[in-house]
Amino acid sequence: MGLSLRRVIPSMFVRRLLLIAVVVSAAVGVLLAQAINLTLVRADEFGTLAESRLLSERWTPTTRGRVLDRKGRVLAEDIPAFDVLVDYDLITGERAVTWAAERARESLGDQWSTLGVTERDAVIDRWLPEEQARLDEMWNALASSLGDDRQELDDRRDRIERTVERMARSVWEKRLEQRRKELNRDRERLVEVTLEDVATPLREQTIAHTVATGVVGDAVFELRRLADRFDGIRLEPGGRRTYPFESVVVDIDRSTFPPPLKDEGADTQSYVVEGVGTHLVGWMRRLFKEDTDDRPRNDPETGDVDFGHYRPGDLVGSRGVEGAREDTLRGDRGRVERRLDTGDEFVIEPKQGGDVRLTLDVMLQARVQALMTPEMGFARTNEWHGGAQGLNLEAGTPLNGSAVVLDVETGEVLAAVSMPTFTRLGMIEGAELLAQDRLNTPLVNRPFATAYMPGSPMKPLVLVSAVSEGVHALDNLIACHGHLIEGRPNMLRCWIYKQFGSTHSTQLGHDLGPVEAIGLSCNIYFYTLGRALGPLRMTSWFERFGIGHTIGLGVGAEATGNPGRPLEGTKAGVGDAIQMGIGQGPVTWTPLQAADVYATIAREGVRIKPRLFADETPEVEDLRLDLASIDAALAGLEMSVSNDAGTGYAIRYPSGQRLPIFDVPGVRVWGKTGTATAAPTIGESGEVLRSGDHSWMLTLVAPEGSSRARYAIAVIVEYGGSGGRVAGPIANQIIYALRAEGYL
Repeated sequence: MGLSLRRVIPSMFVRRLLLIAVVVSAAVGVLLAQAINLTLVRADEFGTLAESRLLSERWTPTTRGRVLDRKGRVLAEDIPAFDVLVDYDLITGERAVTWAAERARESLGDQWSTLGVTERDAVIDRWLPEEQARLDEMWNALASSLGDDRQELDDRRDRIERTVERMARSVWEKRLEQRRKELNRDRERLVEVTLEDVATPLREQTIAHTVATGVVGDAVFELRRLADRFDGIRLEPGGRRTYPFESVVVDIDRSTFPPPLKDEGADTQSYVVEGVGTHLVGWMRRLFKEDTDDRPRNDPETGDVDFGHYRPGDLVGSRGVEGAREDTLRGDRGRVERRLDTGDEFVIEPKQGGDVRLTLDVMLQARVQALMTPEMGFARTNEWHGGAQGLNLEAGTPLNGSAVVLDVETGEVLAAVSMPTFTRLGMIEGAELLAQDRLNTPLVNRPFATAYMPGSPMKPLVLVSAVSEGVHALDNLIACHGHLIEGRPNMLRCWIYKQFGSTHSTQLGHDLGPVEAIGLSCNIYFYTLGRALGPLRMTSWFERFGIGHTIGLGVGAEATGNPGRPLEGTKAGVGDAIQMGIGQGPVTWTPLQAADVYATIAREGVRIKPRLFADETPEVEDLRLDLASIDAALAGLEMSVSNDAGTGYAIRYPSGQRLPIFDVPGVRVWGKTGTATAAPTIGESGEVLRSGDHSWMLTLVAPEGSSRARYAIAVIVEYGGSGGRVAGPIANQIIYALRAEGYL
């Protein structure tokens, strides 16, 4: 028995030792595996992490590229200025707690170390109101130095804090999800992990953020003194976006104006034109979340750093060229990296953004805009307009509209005016009012983004389409009976029959050919061509000329226009085609499309798609139009403005004088007036704000000694009524403006 026990006890002891050895070996194995994982498998990862914590980075601003007009004039540029950066804990107010804690420790000296947490907090709380007042004093001084309203500065702080905290929460939630997966992989009992366990501060919560940009002048010196008083405020070289031609002084020769608008004083007068090209050039806006999502600091797939990434406080190009060419203009930031262990700095210099050159002539733009301001007299109701406005507006009521000038040889946009316009300061101070103005819609860029019914200026296009399609011959004369359908004198009438009870055949003593049909603007002739083409062929031809498609200038919203497509659920019929023959019915075009059509006719059917950016390659297409029909159309357009019987020839003024609309000496002019049906403008409560017909004038002009048109001009005055009396004088003055700027 005793022998047996002696044998059994060592055996049990050995087994226990073996069990302990196995457990210890397993534990050591786990530790060893983790050590191998940390030192070998994940060595690079942790090495990179450790290295990153030894680096401090600071981003330096870039200089945004310039926007230039065709002659190199600077339309937008950054000027030397400073940005004001403030530490994040000053922005959130946490710095006041830090200051209070420092005061508390100083006040108690060695006694501080003997206090518990609750007692220390109580001492800090006693100092906190004083330090919060000190922080408030800092923000008041900062607002005063910047010339800002304190509430405005506080709103800026709130936006920065919301952006950073939203970013932090997003990162922490991703960390939390990853940590839960790592800790609870292959475990039967889940380990609880909370957001607090992963909420280590982000870099954005420890750095300074931009609270003001573009600071210049005396404010810089005041801010430097403030930065000396308060640690955590600093100034860095930056830039302020300026628009040198937003306000332009132009000299206008009023001796060329119609008699009612001539000034009794000096012939040439200077005018200040505000908001020049604002729609086209655009402006800067504050950063949105979508911007930072589109250009984060690191590429989500490759991890590469984007030196053009957005940071809180950045401004972003909005609308026009600033928005469309944001990536070109923006440039790349610089970066200063500092090693915390050695103090060495590595500097990457910023790269300036690229310049963008336009085909626009800003001085021509300013002149045309001046002509379309109500103060100049043309774009407001006048006695000689004949009271054609639908609401019988009072004399002097401003009229909105737009004008486009195209270079026929190149397709380049020389001017594109939208009235009313606005200044960038007006946008900042009254954006909501501008957006809510349903009558004037100043934010809409009318030359490109608004489509109007064409009216009679569509007639030359209908002629060349019908002849090129082979459904009409130029020698086929058409009788004007005053109305299209026999026995239906109140339907589809000619304007001359409607106004005077006469016909063009009676006026001429013979039936009409194409030249007279355009020159006299005979509706019956073009009703007939519209019926011959039919809706499908007419729509097809209009589309070839670009109607129904955006041109793609690349500076914001564009209307497609309607080449004759009826309302959804309906089918175009012969009646639609007849109306389209005179530019009515289901057809619309923008002022830019209208100028493009006339430029294409002037090029004998070669279409060069209009463009605004000088670096774009011209898109050229030969529409293969019948050349004889083009000659006839141009002859009709010339008759319209140069023959006494033409609809665009003269205006009778209240004094009794009957004077030609176009009177610029030494140039050749082709043109077509139009009075086009327009839908009324409806107010928010359903009331009619404005009604009547729109006033069109489409013009081609050639310099002295040239037989080929060089410039195409489109003018529309909304609810202006008569094309010749309202839009015509504006088109004539635009020709004078072309001459003043050296184009004629």
